[in-house]
Amino acid sequence: MAWRLAKSLIVLRDQVNTLWPTRSKESDGTIGDPAHASRASDHNPNKAGVVCAMDITHDPKGGCDSYVLAENLRLSRDSRIKYVISNGKIFGSTTSPWAWRQYDGSNPHKHHVHVSVVADRADDVSQWDLSAKAMPAPTEDDSKPIPMLRLGSKGDAVKEVQRLLLITGLFDKATHDAVVAFQRSENILHDGIVGPLTLERLRAKGQG
Repeated sequence: MAWRLAKSLIVLRDQVNTLWPTRSKESDGTIGDPAHASRASDHNPNKAGVVCAMDITHDPKGGCDSYVLAENLRLSRDSRIKYVISNGKIFGSTTSPWAWRQYDGSNPHKHHVHVSVVADRADDVSQWDLSAKAMPAPTEDDSKPIPMLRLGSKGDAVKEVQRLLLITGLFDKATHDAVVAFQRSENILHDGIVGPLTLERLRAKGQG
């Protein structure tokens, strides 16, 4: 069967490639493999021959942090979005709209973000809102990448986060809980992990 990718997803892919031209595409995907073809999936062409799902590789070192990209899409509340899966969580536009829920599928989508669009808006070629809320494109002035910090992490980056949170020592349970509380106050994904978005918000608040 002849198929094509939804035009809205082509626009999204082009924007991502423009923002992060050196990103890895190792886990990128559109049309499903035989395993997808054996079940209902937006990676399979619909009756019109349109594939309404796309995967984008998680590559923080290449600038494309798919976890933050997923959060940006959630915050955008774009009416083209059907659902997004990322890092063991899912949100959609109909079930508990725009709220993260635990994802129980066999693939937790830690290596890529899955974006599905609704069929009747699949070919809307408007630009996606990717930069206003969470993730500016990296610049030449960025001297070093921002690490992903979590329970048990050590080093200068942890000390900066703790200084911003008025805490000292190892990234311990108290630091984790303080990060979660801060993320909740900012209405962003409250997983206790300090990635680019959380650190950006901490720095913007200028705490400590």
